[in-house]
Amino acid sequence: MKKFWVLLKVSVTSMLLSSSGMGRKSRKKAATGAGAMVLIAGLGLYLSGLYSSMLMEVLAPINMEVLVFIFMGMGALIGGLLFTTFGVKGVVFGGRDNDLLLSMPVSSTMLMVSRVTAIYLENLLFSLFVLGPAGVVCAIFTQGGVGHTLLFWVRLVIVVLALPLLDTALSVLLGALVAFLSTRMSKGILGQNIVMAIYMVAVFWVAANLNGMIEGLAANAAGVKDSLSWAAPLMWMGDGLMGDWGLLLAFAVCCIIPFVLVVFVLGKVYGRAVTAFAARAARSDYKLSAQSATGQKKALLVKEAKRFFGTPMYMWNSGIGLIMLLAGGVAALVMRDDLREIVALLEGEVPVLPLVALLMGVMLSMCAIAAPSISLEGKYLWILREAPLGESALLWIKVGFELLLTVPCTVVTGVCLAIALEMPVWQWAALLTSTILFAIGHGMFGMLMGLAFPKLDAVNETVVVKQSLAVFLAMFAPMVLMGLGGGLWLGLAESNQVLALTLPIVLFGLAAAVFALILVKRGPAMLRAL
Repeated sequence: MKKFWVLLKVSVTSMLLSSSGMGRKSRKKAATGAGAMVLIAGLGLYLSGLYSSMLMEVLAPINMEVLVFIFMGMGALIGGLLFTTFGVKGVVFGGRDNDLLLSMPVSSTMLMVSRVTAIYLENLLFSLFVLGPAGVVCAIFTQGGVGHTLLFWVRLVIVVLALPLLDTALSVLLGALVAFLSTRMSKGILGQNIVMAIYMVAVFWVAANLNGMIEGLAANAAGVKDSLSWAAPLMWMGDGLMGDWGLLLAFAVCCIIPFVLVVFVLGKVYGRAVTAFAARAARSDYKLSAQSATGQKKALLVKEAKRFFGTPMYMWNSGIGLIMLLAGGVAALVMRDDLREIVALLEGEVPVLPLVALLMGVMLSMCAIAAPSISLEGKYLWILREAPLGESALLWIKVGFELLLTVPCTVVTGVCLAIALEMPVWQWAALLTSTILFAIGHGMFGMLMGLAFPKLDAVNETVVVKQSLAVFLAMFAPMVLMGLGGGLWLGLAESNQVLALTLPIVLFGLAAAVFALILVKRGPAMLRAL
């Protein structure tokens, strides 16, 4: 058993922290792991708190609280799959330490169990912060006493522990399929991008139709429940939470058996599978072809573009803000008549210009493209540093690549919003100036975070993009700055409109100038220190 706990510690470290260390680096990695866990927990808490409240407010008066838990269970299951499927591909089947661990005197099944248990713990964290808040909301809104007994919370704990087992089993199977396809298909990356694109379209569709779905749910809750018979395990989970111990047991068994089968069946062939995936990935087929001449900076920009668009995990996590930004601008233009009616109703109560700027700033904050770019170089960073360019130029090329994506998207969205909202020229100019300055500062701040909190020894790109402190800070610290700009507007709007408009722009410009100065003065030295 001691061997298992050691292997589990290594697996969890690989997933969240990449590796252990000593001294100051150890503290940075611990903070990185804590940041990853906070991000997962915060996302689950936000989604559950928002949607379970909306659903419970409608369903509690008709004593259909069970549907809330069924929907939240679906959310936890699907969210867990999205969090961990590609992580399984890297951590379980593509870890850099697999060769070392397989050579140790432990069975491949035990190694597989430790890897999968690490995935289970991540799913457990997300499940806890999705189903837990739903239970609290249920106890507050219920009109039938659900959530007011100790046995309800005992059953909820059982569900929280059991659901991630099913989630993990599915993640491991899908991760194995993704790993297999990645080694067999030359268009594996295209396939992953198509899958993620379909998922994003589904998310936007659900968000656009959520209010209508909730209204229909209130009108026909019983019919909706009957139509969910295809999701029998989640139906058992919901009815079990409401007090049916037999169905709760059936749900637990339905979660435990797939987990056990997946672990022990794949455990028997784990060594051969990992070896086959690694051998296939290491294969290189060289083809002679003409090479076009290009400049040094252009070559590095092309290299950044190939990594960004050729790594689905990087593109979809770091580019989601750009997708939302453009989608929001186009949607505002298409639905401009409805949007103008809403603005007319809000006129005098909610200031439109700072609200639009705030929303654009939040979306731009999600575009953490420069922040992970240094860490994604990994152990090959020395090759980049050997390029016939100065260290400062290398950093500015990475920042410039982010700006090549964010600034045009900001301009296009700003123009769409200006047309849709019929903004005066001065408001449109203020919106574009503030958001472009914010985007420029965000790119430089992200690069500084990437230099300050690198993860050059990460086991895969998932750890860098989704679970690094640099990305966490690059996303959320600028949101604080945007909130401060909005606070300046609100505080000064009534007394001095010109000053209220000017100070946020000055704030973003000053922040961009400070980040640029730090990057020029300290950036090359920070890069050399890596």
